[in-house]
Amino acid sequence: MNRNDLNERIKTSNKIVIKIGSARLSGSEEEVNDFLFSLVSDIRHLRDLGKQVILVSSGAIARGRKLLSTLPNSAEAGESLPEKQALAAMGQNRLVNLYDSFFSKVNLPIAQILFGVLDMENPEGFKNLKNTFGQLLDWGILPIVNENDSVATEEVKFGDNDVLSAIVSLIVEADLLIILTGVEGFLKDGKLLPFLEEVGKSELSQAGGPSGPGTGGMYTKLKAASISSEAGIPCGIIDGNRKNCVREFVEKNTLGTLIVSNGKKKNFTEDEIKSILRAKRNGGQE
Repeated sequence: MNRNDLNERIKTSNKIVIKIGSARLSGSEEEVNDFLFSLVSDIRHLRDLGKQVILVSSGAIARGRKLLSTLPNSAEAGESLPEKQALAAMGQNRLVNLYDSFFSKVNLPIAQILFGVLDMENPEGFKNLKNTFGQLLDWGILPIVNENDSVATEEVKFGDNDVLSAIVSLIVEADLLIILTGVEGFLKDGKLLPFLEEVGKSELSQAGGPSGPGTGGMYTKLKAASISSEAGIPCGIIDGNRKNCVREFVEKNTLGTLIVSNGKKKNFTEDEIKSILRAKRNGGQE
């Protein structure tokens, strides 16, 4: 299998999960606005084609930190868990309001979904979460998902929103996962790898950690891709700084790195999703 074999599959994907990192939403106002204008245009285009879209968005802590810096008491926040939880509580509503201010201009209503690992562990919580996604999509609402960072602890966290986006892809039975990053794609030995059928130890060993305000890095993006690809869900890791990158990736399948190990889509059961999540939480570096 090569990347071109997947052109039609990528183009005809009906249910698409897009993951957005903190870096895309924590630059200057001009940079953030440029990014959001491009993103909103792409999603409006996908919706006009009849596709369903789910956003998984980081940025609450970054937006909270930005708000704190403007307050007259000159308070500063470090990296402790209570400080990050408080920043998330401050920033989440500002993050959603930012999205709403852009999506409302193209008549796309949005909804916020916050959940954590404990919600996944509860059978009723999992069922309700899946039903909520389904109902919102049936109504034509754009779900915007984030981990509930204001109450999550280190022991019961997904670890990073890259992994969260893969779990969401399994829950909603997505056809495609797109992870926006700040580089061209996955670079191995300094060169872009346009296609991977398997994320192995050699790839993970060359994947770096966070270089911006987020908690992930290429390592967690590859881990997310390995999770989604188990279900036959292709994952594109592409440069979110490129204008209209989502539309170009879906229509042309030429940007970034495309990862899929299973050529056939498989809808995972609740128990299988929980098993993947437990393995990820207990298995090695995140």
